[in-house]
Amino acid sequence: MKTYEAVVIFASDESQHQAGREFLRKEFEGAGITIKKEEDMGDRLLAYPVRKNDRGRYVLYVVESPPEPLKALNKALKLRPEILKYLFVRQDN
Repeated sequence: MKTYEAVVIFASDESQHQAGREFLRKEFEGAGITIKKEEDMGDRLLAYPVRKNDRGRYVLYVVESPPEPLKALNKALKLRPEILKYLFVRQDN
C-alpha cells in the first residue's frame, strides 16, 4: 500500500459540496482505499473559471491505496459535476 495526497476542489455551493464529499467517501470505501486524513481547506477563488465556477471548496485527503484503484477512480471523478478538479500525488515514505 502506498500513501497518496489528494486535493479535490468541489463546487462552492453547500449542497453540492456535501454531495461530492459523500460520493467520494463511498467511492474510496468501495475501492478499498483507506482515508487517513481529511482536511477542509475552505472556500477559495479559482485562478480561472472551471465549469462556470469562479470559486471552489478545497479538501485535502491523505489516503492509502495500491495504484490500480486510483486509476479506476479517475474516470468516476471526471463525470461528477460537483467535483471541479482533483489531483492525486504519491507521498515519499
